[in-house]
Amino acid sequence: MTLNRRLLLGIAPVLVIFLAVGIYAIFLFSKLGGAIDVILRENYRSVVASQNMKEASERMDSGLLFMLGGEEERGRQLFQQHAPVFEKSSDIESHNITLPGEGDLEDKVRQLHEKYMNGAAKFIALSPTDPARRTLYFDQLLPTFTEVKDTANRILEINQQNMVEANNEARRQSRDASRYMIGTLFTGFVVAAGVTYVLARSIVQPIQSLTESAQQLGEGNLDQHVTVQSQDEVGKLAEAFNKMAAKLRAYRQSTTEKILQAQQTTESALRAFPDPILVFSPEKEIQLQNAAADRFLKQIGGNIASLGTLSSHIDESLKGSVDFQPTSFDKALLVNLDGEEKFFLPRVLAMRNETGNPIGVVVALQDVTRFRVADDVKTDLIAAVSHELKTPLTSIQLAVYLLLDEKVGSLTPKQTGLLIAARNNSDRLLEMIEDLLDMARFEGGAALIEKKPVSCQQLVEDVANRERELVVSRGLELKVETDPNLPRVEVSRSRINQVFENFISNAVKYSPSGSVITLMARREDVKTIRFSVKDEGPGVPKELRRRIFDKFFRASESGDEGAGLGLSIAREIVLAHGGNIGVESEKGKGSEFFFTLPALA
Repeated sequence: MTLNRRLLLGIAPVLVIFLAVGIYAIFLFSKLGGAIDVILRENYRSVVASQNMKEASERMDSGLLFMLGGEEERGRQLFQQHAPVFEKSSDIESHNITLPGEGDLEDKVRQLHEKYMNGAAKFIALSPTDPARRTLYFDQLLPTFTEVKDTANRILEINQQNMVEANNEARRQSRDASRYMIGTLFTGFVVAAGVTYVLARSIVQPIQSLTESAQQLGEGNLDQHVTVQSQDEVGKLAEAFNKMAAKLRAYRQSTTEKILQAQQTTESALRAFPDPILVFSPEKEIQLQNAAADRFLKQIGGNIASLGTLSSHIDESLKGSVDFQPTSFDKALLVNLDGEEKFFLPRVLAMRNETGNPIGVVVALQDVTRFRVADDVKTDLIAAVSHELKTPLTSIQLAVYLLLDEKVGSLTPKQTGLLIAARNNSDRLLEMIEDLLDMARFEGGAALIEKKPVSCQQLVEDVANRERELVVSRGLELKVETDPNLPRVEVSRSRINQVFENFISNAVKYSPSGSVITLMARREDVKTIRFSVKDEGPGVPKELRRRIFDKFFRASESGDEGAGLGLSIAREIVLAHGGNIGVESEKGKGSEFFFTLPALA
């Protein structure tokens, strides 16, 4: 028997019981509702009619009293207004006779009303001053009115009593039905409990056994076998589980050698690398290292923490920060190996699982000693050449300026034009040499940075006041936006002004006429202040944003005649202040060049 059929046969008696209870409940509620609706509707109609007859008779009697008191016209109107109301209510009651004795009472009301109306006609026909009116009212009309009112009230009472009795009967039937349904539901509960017990023994127990075996299988214990007790779906599931466990045991046996071989291959590949490579666990313990790393650790005493900031970069990568992959030699680590100074450029790469959480860190130490030496030689060469060129160039400038001032004689227009071109070119050449010297100083660590505390608002306002004339002269508008209550920063005013000047000159160069350049200062976080210059120019293409701060980089469409060192020097100045520099841009929507500085406490 299949599992579906066993479940159906087990649940069928319970379904039959509850179906019967439901049908009976629907029938009972429909019957009760219909009976109560009929009784209440009929009795309610009689109650309303009787009440209207009582009220109409009272108003008619009040009309006769008004006439007896001298209010002839008012009393006549009141009587004539309510006489049809009484007759209409009496007619409704005569067509709604539902209780024993109710018809006799209605006939009596009609007769009394007819008698009352005949007497009232005589009363109205008499002269208002006739004494017979008073005698007729008190001797005949008032007793008849009282009897009419009492009879209508009796009709009202028997209908109200019938409504109360109908309500009590409905309550009794509801109680009986509730007891019957509770008994039936209890029986259904007992049957359901029995069915559940039987199903639990025949279905749930094998599934529990299968679940326990699956848990053991998930924990790595592949020697599992489930006993097949039936041929239903559960039995087929047990057979499938046994086949799966057997295949997993065979797969484990066949893949163990492959795993060992892959591990040996990995270790061999690491040993083949000439640079030290180390693999750290989340607990910052070395799990794997190559031979070069073994030699490296022995030379430094086996303590990676002695390498300064490398340990902190490992900690940040394990916490989920971005990988540390420096692109300049200034991040290289100086290590003394066998009495020689060696430079190693570290790269810290996080290993992540499927959810993106770090499960370890790989540290690669690239030996860049000869590259660093070559870079130093290049920097020294640039500094020496620039310094040597500066002196003769200054002499040439002096000579050109003297000639233009016509200190040694007058000049022809053509000579003046040539000298002006020579002066402009020598100025631009001197500016390039100054930039090269600045870059050499920063790369050599000889740049002089004298920092003093200054207000962020004051720093930005000074820059705006100094550069506003340049911006306005190009048909642009300069706006200043600063957050209130910014803390102070510690900077070299001249150097930071150099960064601002570079940003603003670039913004002026690329901004369309009539646009706005915004100079901003705001908090980036608790410890950092962000300064930026935002323009409405064409923006920086995405492919150029990573290279725009490189030395000697110039965009091909920029038309800039400089050496391409302005932004590079700005980056070195900001880094020397302990900050970061960058650009945010969207093509066609402007650019925002920014740098950050640490805030003073």
